[in-house]
Amino acid sequence: QQPDLNWHNPEVKLAMWDAARFWLDLGVDGFRLDAIGTIYEDKNLTPHTVPMTLAELRRFSETAKTQKEIKLKEKYWSEMFKNQLGKPGLHELMKELRSILDEYDGDRMLVGEDDDISYIGNGNDELHLVFNFPLMRTERITPNHIRRNQKDRLSQLKALPFEGWGCNTLGNHDSSRIHTRYGDTQHDANLARLNAALVLTLKGTPFLYNGEEIGMTDLLISDPAKLRDTMATWYYDRLVNELKIDPAEAALRAGEMSRDKNRTPMQWSNKPNGGFSPDSVETWLPVNHNYKYGINVRDQQKNPDSLLNYYKHILRVRKNSPALIMGDYIPLHTTSKGYFSFVRKVDSQAVLVVLNYSQAQLELDFSPAKVLKDQKIWPLFSSAVRSITELNPKNIHIGPFEVFIGEILPH
Repeated sequence: QQPDLNWHNPEVKLAMWDAARFWLDLGVDGFRLDAIGTIYEDKNLTPHTVPMTLAELRRFSETAKTQKEIKLKEKYWSEMFKNQLGKPGLHELMKELRSILDEYDGDRMLVGEDDDISYIGNGNDELHLVFNFPLMRTERITPNHIRRNQKDRLSQLKALPFEGWGCNTLGNHDSSRIHTRYGDTQHDANLARLNAALVLTLKGTPFLYNGEEIGMTDLLISDPAKLRDTMATWYYDRLVNELKIDPAEAALRAGEMSRDKNRTPMQWSNKPNGGFSPDSVETWLPVNHNYKYGINVRDQQKNPDSLLNYYKHILRVRKNSPALIMGDYIPLHTTSKGYFSFVRKVDSQAVLVVLNYSQAQLELDFSPAKVLKDQKIWPLFSSAVRSITELNPKNIHIGPFEVFIGEILPH
């Protein structure tokens, strides 16, 4: 369990700042601040006003079916934690922590597990980044979803006096793995590559969840004795003891809702336990058996066409492209349904990105766009087989599920 520290106590706060300095002295680049909005509780520990306990609310949430019940459920969940979220003093606390980081040489960074841009402060006094969580809150990554997200998020950041910086991700320890969550069971490999390219080319700092670069998938843990997520163990006990559900079915249902399925050990090789631990060791969570079939680092390092080497290739392109690191975002073809296209631009470079989320062969004309008028395109990266030759923006062929990145150059 995580300790619930009393941050109102000055001695507690000083002890935590000492802990931060300990790690900064060792050379860490920064900190990810988990559930940052919940640091403070109401000073008087004022009880919530929901007429049921947390366990009872969970039960009510399971059975809520009518519109009235669903609205009541949402209201109760909001009220349940209102005395523990966003309480006064949070921003002052973030400023204190930021001042500690600023004592150290080099680039140190704070990112908050929140999507509230107010935690960025004035741009120099609180967190460096907060996550663009709305990007991942969808059942399917589509061009329309991406466009809406970017329009909303970038406009929020741009409205700040200093124009805040974005932070994009599609995966973390609290959600299903990208390969599982956004796949369609038919084109999972293609979609995984498209979604990797998306995060690595959008405006903002990309965050990758360990294992996505080799295509790790969720593992359904059907043995209740091996569940570690307390929400899942609570759910299993409720299904069996209160609802009298068959234990085997209850185990499956608990395993499906558990976050354990996306927290399994990193798969380093095709050796026992995926190379994570010796064969004689029982790991905290089971290792996904697909480590035996190429879903591991060692095998993919040897395969030039592997997902791991795809990530490495596109990361090299990003690292060598100032536009992809710091450039403005210019959307193109904003009504297209099957593909997403945009330009990233700085003074020294402009880059065109096309992500084809469809099986269709595309023939695209980007010449009307001001940024591409009287220009040519030089390919920097493609997930398809194509010759390295300059392209005319008026007639660019994009293959099914292709990722294309090209530098825009004077004709």
